[in-house]
Amino acid sequence: MGGVYSIKDDRSMNRAIYEKEHFLIHKEGKKNRMKEKKLTGYPSIDKPWLKYYSEEAISAPVPQCTIWENIYNRNHDYPDDIALQYYGRMITYGKMFDNVEVVKRAFVSAGVKRGDNIAFLMLSCPELLYAFLALNQLGACANMINPTFSAEQMRDRINDTEAEIILILDQLYDSLAPVIHEICAKRIIIVPLENAMPFPTKMLAHMKLKKQIPYNEHTITWNYFIRTINKNISNVPDAYEPGTPAVMVYSSGTTGAAKGIVLTNEGINATLRHYASSGFIYNREMKSLQIVPLWFSTGLVFCLLMPLLLGITSILEPVFSAENFAQGIIKHKPQLVLGATSLWLYTLQEIEKRDIDCSFLCYPVTGGEKLLPETEIAINTVLKKRGGGKMLVGYGMCELGSTVAATSMLDTISKEGSAGYPILGVLVSSFDPETNEEKKYNERGEIRVLTPARMKGYYKRPDATAEFFVKDSQGREWGCTGDVGYVDEDGFVFIQGRVNDTMTTAPGEKVYCFDIEALILQNKDIDQCKVVGLPAGDGFEKPVAFVVMKGEKRENLLESIKACCSEKLPKDCIPVAVHVLDAFPIKASGKQNVEKLKEMAIEFDN
Repeated sequence: MGGVYSIKDDRSMNRAIYEKEHFLIHKEGKKNRMKEKKLTGYPSIDKPWLKYYSEEAISAPVPQCTIWENIYNRNHDYPDDIALQYYGRMITYGKMFDNVEVVKRAFVSAGVKRGDNIAFLMLSCPELLYAFLALNQLGACANMINPTFSAEQMRDRINDTEAEIILILDQLYDSLAPVIHEICAKRIIIVPLENAMPFPTKMLAHMKLKKQIPYNEHTITWNYFIRTINKNISNVPDAYEPGTPAVMVYSSGTTGAAKGIVLTNEGINATLRHYASSGFIYNREMKSLQIVPLWFSTGLVFCLLMPLLLGITSILEPVFSAENFAQGIIKHKPQLVLGATSLWLYTLQEIEKRDIDCSFLCYPVTGGEKLLPETEIAINTVLKKRGGGKMLVGYGMCELGSTVAATSMLDTISKEGSAGYPILGVLVSSFDPETNEEKKYNERGEIRVLTPARMKGYYKRPDATAEFFVKDSQGREWGCTGDVGYVDEDGFVFIQGRVNDTMTTAPGEKVYCFDIEALILQNKDIDQCKVVGLPAGDGFEKPVAFVVMKGEKRENLLESIKACCSEKLPKDCIPVAVHVLDAFPIKASGKQNVEKLKEMAIEFDN
C-alpha cells in the first residue's frame, strides 16, 4: 500500500473506480489514525499528519539526480505517450526528449557550462521546457524573469546574474526593447509564440502576431540557434552535483527590489516525490491544464514538472486570464487543473451557464488566495452537482519550493477552511515571532516551515536569506512565511492572514485587519471583504472596509456591519466607512492590490 498508484486498465478515469481506489490507497493511513498515540501538543514533535501516509510513502527517498533525469527515468519507456499539447499539436515524450537533446547540444555549442545563468523572458511554450531541461542537464540555472516587471527591473535582474544568453518570446520583446542595449547578454534568442504550433494555426498566428525585431549577429531566431550545433560535440553526460542551482524565480518586489529565489534539483525533486509516492491516483492518458505562469515556482513545479514526471499530458496555455482558464477547462476537459479561487468562481459561473458535465474533472485545485469556508462549500456544491471532484486546496510559497500543505480528496481527511496538512517530508507549525517559541495546537502564531524543498537562498542576498530562516534549538532552519495561523491536533494548517496585515488604532494598539474582515464576512450578503487602515493623524489609523456583494442588497450596510463588529471588537476596530466595489483591483501577479485600496480609501475620504 502507498507508493505510486497508476490506473492502467481504465483509461477513461471513471469516477466510481477513482473514488474506490483512492479510498483503498488511504486505507493503511486510516488504520494508523485509529492507533492511540501520546501527544506532546507540539505539531513539530507529534507530526499528526503522518497518519495520513503509508510507511512506504514516508520512507520514499528523494531522487538524488537532475530534474531531467528524474523525468526521463520515469518516462523513457513510453515514447509514444503524449507529453505536451500546444494549440492542438501533440508532442510525445520521445519527441520531447529528442528536442531537449538538440537544444542541449546547441547550448554546449554556444559555450554554456555548469554554473551559468541563462535568462528567460518567456510564456508557456514547448521551447521553454526544452531549454529548461537542456540547461538542467548541463548544471546551468534557468533564470525565470517575470515579464510583468518594468524594463529596468528586467535589465537589473539579467545583469545581476551576468547572463550571457537570454531567451525572449517574440511577443515580449517590446517590453525589454527600451533597455536592450543596457543588458550584458551577448546573445539574444527570439522564440516565436507560434513556432511549435501545428502548420495551419502557425501560419495564421504568424500573420497576426508578427513582430518587427532587429535581427543581427547577436539577436537571432530560435530555429537559427538550434541549427548552429557543433557536429564534433560528443555525448554530453548529466552534470549533476548536489546543491547545484536549477532555477531562479523572483519575489513580488512589493517591499523593495525583487529578490532572486534559487531552487535546486533536490528541492524540486523533494516536492515531486510527494506526488509520486503519496497515493496520488492517475493514469498516463490524463490531462493537466498548465496556465499558472512558469516564472512562479508553483506554475513550474506543480503545473508542469509534476504532470510530466507522472506521464500526464500537460496542455500549455501561454496567456493567463480568467477567460482562458475557463475556456481551457471547457474545451480540453482536463482531469487536473490549478487556479486561484477567483478563476474558479468565474469558471463555475460559465459551467453553470452552459450546463456542462464536469465528470472529467477529478482534481480541481486552488491556492494563492484565501479561501473562505463558505466559498469552499459553494464551489464544492457546484462541482458535485456537475459530477466533478472535490476542490483541493494547497498552500505554499516560492521560497519553500512550491507546495507546503494540501488537502486530500477524501472527505474523511479534509477540513473546510484549512489549507490541508503538510506534504511528505515537511514540518509546519506556528511560532511566537518575538520569542521564536513553538505554539501548541490551535494557538495562533507565525506559520513556519521546515522542508527539503526550501530555496538554496536569495541570490546574492545572504542578509535576506538569514532573515528568512530562523534556527531552532536543534539547529534546524525554519522558513518564516509571514502568514498568521495555526495547526490543529489532526495536523491541518489554517491560514488567517499576513503578519503585516495590521493597522494601528488610536489607543496605539496593532490589530489584524483580517480579524475585522472575518466578522464582516458573517454577513451573508457580502461575498468578499478587505479592511485597510485610513490615516487619522499622529500615526493612528481608522478601519475602512471594501466589500463585494453577492447580490444587489445594500441597504443599511454600514449600520449592520457596525452592529456586528461592536459585539466583539473595541470601538476603534469598527469600520468608519464601507465601500462597495464590483471587484477588487488585482495586480499583474494575480494578487489583490491592497496598496490601491488604501489609495482609494484616502480618495473617498476626501
